[in-house]
Amino acid sequence: MRSKLIAAAVVTVLAVAQPAAAASPRSAFQDLLTNAVKPPVPGAILAVNGPGVRFSGAAGKFVLGGRDLRPTDAFRAASVTKTVTAATVLKLVEQNKVRLDDRISKYLDPALISRVDNRVTVRQLLDHTAGLYDYATDDGFMAEVQANPRRTWTPRDLLDWAFTHGQPYFAPGTGFHYSDTGYVLAGFVIEKVTGTPLHRAYRSLVLDPLGMSDTYLEYWERRHCSFSHAYLGAVDTRYWNPTFDTFGGGGLVTTAKDLTTFVRGLFEGKVFRQQATLDAMLTTTPQSGGTYGLGIERKGGMWFHPGFWGGFIGYVPERRLSIVATVNQADDTNDALITLVNDAYRVATNPLR
Repeated sequence: MRSKLIAAAVVTVLAVAQPAAAASPRSAFQDLLTNAVKPPVPGAILAVNGPGVRFSGAAGKFVLGGRDLRPTDAFRAASVTKTVTAATVLKLVEQNKVRLDDRISKYLDPALISRVDNRVTVRQLLDHTAGLYDYATDDGFMAEVQANPRRTWTPRDLLDWAFTHGQPYFAPGTGFHYSDTGYVLAGFVIEKVTGTPLHRAYRSLVLDPLGMSDTYLEYWERRHCSFSHAYLGAVDTRYWNPTFDTFGGGGLVTTAKDLTTFVRGLFEGKVFRQQATLDAMLTTTPQSGGTYGLGIERKGGMWFHPGFWGGFIGYVPERRLSIVATVNQADDTNDALITLVNDAYRVATNPLR
């Protein structure tokens, strides 16, 4: 799941240099956080790292009426999880256990995918060109989640919703449509190939090698970890059953530090053994207008992924600059997150002399 507008609006400042803020970079970053925390946004976290710049800060509240939010606090990553899922599949590609252009029928139980076009490939799941109906943006699905927030959803329930409430958008490989349904199937591919639950595959292939000890898959890993309350408008969703978004396409709980480690590791040779693997991840599809690769997208010079619960990772290779941010508000526009990321880039790339 992701905000409907953030992918179109984020990193717009990359194309135009802007004047530096009239303050030190550290105080300027903190000012950005302070400005982000206005109703309906309770709190925000920002981490910016690159040559000559290092900042980690927070503003606002962990929960409305509660303690202050800290830079080290955990939060729901939502669709930022897709980048981890894609990286996990690509690790399996490096181990010769998966081929991107194999049909998913090679790996999955026929009963599971009986309503999926038999031409769908692993690559098409990851780059959103499979044409699979997206359960997560179905109005009826979100109405059901909000009406019954304690309901437990199995991954098969999510697939069933997609297959019974909508039709494929197009034939596999002929178009682009963002789809959480494809990433649920990618989660099943990972489990089938590794013979382990998805959270253990994440941990062994990506999280543990990078030392991401504060990151885990909510619900599937029993951690007694406190994380910031995410709001949907005025509604505190902290105690909703999270299983409507915790398998393949979302579900990781993490920190700004861990996500910084991850996104920098992707681009700095600490996740994949071969440059060709990263190149495959960053190969964008013509169907997406040349913006979406495998679990990651590009605008201007930044590679990034947003998340429905207000999370964001971004990396600018030519500057070796990473930006990780979150606001604990999941409104449709996410204006606060867009502004925070864009302005953080401006401050980071226009330091005071």
